[in-house]
Amino acid sequence: MRKRSQDWPALVFKVLILAGLCLALLAAPALAQEADAPNLIINGGFEEGFQGEVGVGYGWGAFSNGNAAMGWNVDSWGPVVIAGQYSQLIEIKNAAERDRYAGIYQTVSVVPGQQYKLTIKGLIRSEEGDVKQSNYGYRLQYGVDYDGGTAWELVNEQNWQEIQWDEQPLNDPLNGTYRFDSFETTLTAKSDKLTLFIRAWKKWLNNGVGLYDLDEISLVGPKPEGAQAAAGQVAAVGDTQPELVSPETLVQTSEHEADLAPQAAEPEAAPEPTATPQPEPQAVPQATPAPQPTTGQLPVSGQGQDDSIINPIEILGAVLVLVLLTGAVTTLRRRRVLE
Repeated sequence: MRKRSQDWPALVFKVLILAGLCLALLAAPALAQEADAPNLIINGGFEEGFQGEVGVGYGWGAFSNGNAAMGWNVDSWGPVVIAGQYSQLIEIKNAAERDRYAGIYQTVSVVPGQQYKLTIKGLIRSEEGDVKQSNYGYRLQYGVDYDGGTAWELVNEQNWQEIQWDEQPLNDPLNGTYRFDSFETTLTAKSDKLTLFIRAWKKWLNNGVGLYDLDEISLVGPKPEGAQAAAGQVAAVGDTQPELVSPETLVQTSEHEADLAPQAAEPEAAPEPTATPQPEPQAVPQATPAPQPTTGQLPVSGQGQDDSIINPIEILGAVLVLVLLTGAVTTLRRRRVLE
């Protein structure tokens, strides 16, 4: 009888091993599916070119609500590029009103009811260089139109969620190196299209400068059968469509090379033709971001819940482990009673 009482630790150990193996077998298909799932975002690393007149990455559209100097540019400054050679730079400065927004968006084809893992990487820089100095004046948000619409101002307020990245100095980071921030969440598709919006947010009315670098954006999940690669958004502003160009041909306008030129001013009108042709080529004016209707002001905190759902495989695994542990404890008690 004493020998039997000494066997129960080994029994519990075997049950725990069995539970772990069952959980691993259940999780393996999900992990394999996630590893094989494609990234549905076009040019999420901004290595495939930019739209020359506007400076927005190929595959992306642009939007803003005006009343500030706003710009979209290619950024090739090594300290703010997470991977590859380029990142997407968004700038907001000289705000004439509170709550100024400038952002990018992209629509992708998805499978209704399926989950997708959203990842956004980058950093926020400001003149103040610290959230306490700016009173959390420069923030980043993402929003989702689950029907694939491209009007950012029609996205429900509940669908705008703040990405908790704190600003860093413009060009003199602490300890000589910038902190690269990363955000992840899970989205559940509700139709066959989904539009992702990412917007820079300058809260306060002042002349402060906010720079937002975005890189390595991905939306990983099932691709619809027979779906072709989504046509890239065109960040057209005005009546002309920007020409797609490689990043090398764009003028670098990051603050470490030159003062960022505001793009909110109206382009100068071309001179009227005269009888005598001009020998010097005329400068091409910067494109003007089209003002967008202003949405209702978001709360200053900008806090919100992620649209994430617990994985049913994890729930099943936890229940299985609980059942096995309960069985082991019951068996142990019966043995003790018999002894």
